[in-house]
Amino acid sequence: MNINYKKSLKLITLLITSLLIATVSATVYSQMFLNATVGVGGLTLKWMAGTDAEITPTIVSSTCTLSGLEGIAGQTSMYNDTARIKNEGLTPVTFNITVQTCTGSIANLTSIIIKLYNVSDSTLQGTLTVWENSAKGNPLTGLQIESGSTWRLRWEITWSEQAVTSDSVDVELVLDVSS
Repeated sequence: MNINYKKSLKLITLLITSLLIATVSATVYSQMFLNATVGVGGLTLKWMAGTDAEITPTIVSSTCTLSGLEGIAGQTSMYNDTARIKNEGLTPVTFNITVQTCTGSIANLTSIIIKLYNVSDSTLQGTLTVWENSAKGNPLTGLQIESGSTWRLRWEITWSEQAVTSDSVDVELVLDVSS
């Protein structure tokens, strides 16, 4: 067997060079670990049904849907207790209410105002303009409900004289709760 020493030497040199490059360029990694247990927390702010007989609240977890709200053309209709917000937590809760949407027959809608009252002493806690002067209202911010307190929502709906029974609007409010 005839060995070509020149080719073998080249091959061994390339092999040693490759090993040196691989060793020099090797990166050393340190590892850190994070372990967590993630559970489900309960909502401290909860929806409750109000006492207005003509209003039907449907409450599913953090969503309350009201049906039965109607107004009369050219008049203001008031619903004193459509739904309630209760703080079932042990500490006060701060939250904001934002009008997400008010869509539909808005050309014939004069205004929708929601007033929040403390159920225990009927003190006004805040006023949210949902729709007025052909525009959606500004958010109601920094509301604070004490532990164990319940607030009721009073809706004041005013349709223009031109409104007809087929007119309606869809309102979506968002309550952002600080944690």
